[in-house]
Amino acid sequence: MKDVRDLIHTGKIGVDESDIKATEDKLGAVFPEQYKALFKLVNNAEIGEWILYPIKDHRKF
Repeated sequence: MKDVRDLIHTGKIGVDESDIKATEDKLGAVFPEQYKALFKLVNNAEIGEWILYPIKDHRKF
């Protein structure tokens, strides 16, 4: 998954497992493992024309 990091045009740091779980619970869904791994690596990823909406991060920046 770290190979993918070079393709991503955003610098936002990833989120914790607890943030991903909270989002899954709110949506009533379970994300695929690779999707979770991507969001642990980087949040709000932009890959080419694709923009993945960010997961709410409990940390304050």
